[in-house]
Amino acid sequence: MKTQPNLDLLVARSKAPKTKKAAIYNKTFIGGITNEYQINDNFKHVISIFGTNTDLENPFITNYETRDEKNIGLRTYLSYENLDKENLLWEMQLGAEAQKGWYHVKNHENNLGEMGELTDDDNLKNGQHFYFFRAKTRIYQKLSAEASIGLNFNNIKFNRNLPGEEQAEGKIDFNNTWMPRFGLSYSATDNFAIRASVSKGYSTPTIAEVRSSDNRINQDLKPETGINYEAGIRYESKNRRFIADLAAYNYQMDNGIIRQLNEDGAEFFVNAGKIDQKGVEANILTQLIANENSEFLKGLIFSSNLTYQDYKFKEYKIGENDFSGNKVTSVPNWIWVNTLSFRFNKEFDFNILHNFTSSIPLNDANTVTTDKYHVLQAKVSWLTSISPRYKLQLFVGADNLLNEKYSLGNDINAMGNRYFNAAPTRNFYGGVKVIL
Repeated sequence: MKTQPNLDLLVARSKAPKTKKAAIYNKTFIGGITNEYQINDNFKHVISIFGTNTDLENPFITNYETRDEKNIGLRTYLSYENLDKENLLWEMQLGAEAQKGWYHVKNHENNLGEMGELTDDDNLKNGQHFYFFRAKTRIYQKLSAEASIGLNFNNIKFNRNLPGEEQAEGKIDFNNTWMPRFGLSYSATDNFAIRASVSKGYSTPTIAEVRSSDNRINQDLKPETGINYEAGIRYESKNRRFIADLAAYNYQMDNGIIRQLNEDGAEFFVNAGKIDQKGVEANILTQLIANENSEFLKGLIFSSNLTYQDYKFKEYKIGENDFSGNKVTSVPNWIWVNTLSFRFNKEFDFNILHNFTSSIPLNDANTVTTDKYHVLQAKVSWLTSISPRYKLQLFVGADNLLNEKYSLGNDINAMGNRYFNAAPTRNFYGGVKVIL
């Protein structure tokens, strides 16, 4: 029996974001410093310190969330290069990286866009550090070989302060893992090269996935792991006015992390067992016109990037639902991006971009998909000097020139059929930029 949607409920849900004043307000500071010290002709030491500070407010349909996020990290490595033997070049790096994050997440009732009674108060600490060694050699300017290995350590500590309940705390330890990679590249001629690589992938759940918007701390999430095999070929003309690259890969992922939404629209994440990811990427770039002495058109560059993605769930079950064999949610089979860049006299530039995206499955059952779409954009800019140090850029542009009806930022596995977020129709913009 086919059921009809509850129209009153759908109308109420469509009005909810407006009445709750749903929005995201984000202030983020990013900073870092790097020091590079050349010890001698062969050795150098590099150290970097970096950090971020984020203050986020998110009035949502179901609650009012605030996040105070701080991160700090350190990366250091010792590098060796031999530059005295052209027929046998060596390069090696030995180093380590550590990152620490502090996250304070609070949820309140959303009283028509105003912060109400506190419902959740969580503190989380994310710690990770890894050690790595990389070596690369190039023999007779023909054969390059690269090998690397890393050892990762990751954990998340949490402290929950739920109003009216006892304080809860815990620690999520992710398995330490080795991450090896090996690659080869061979220059068959001065213009043509082939390459191949095999590597192990490893990605732990993020804080946003462990403590997602459903306000639970998911201690069952496992890291994504897998083995990636890749091969490719590349051609460059002698003057590099034409470059073509073709690559194919096969990545067998275990415990892929998939986004879900509950009936209130809050997201949570689950592991999807095994995912088969195969793909092909083809790129060309050609400089059709290059004439600096021209009084009109000095340059014309065309580039085209074609991506084919055959991503399927191999083993994926949630309760009684078996999604094995289905396409991976939110991944289109085809993406084709083309650009034309014109460079005229007197620092005028004109750029055209075309994007084709095929249909996208929006739920794990593959019963809801988007339509394919073409998006055409154009931008004109003019650059002029306003002082010996500064330049002024004026620009105007247009987006969605074909006036396509399509969705951006789709909600995956959405409840209540709230999958789509309409993109703007044909629109225009302009601006001014000062360049140092």
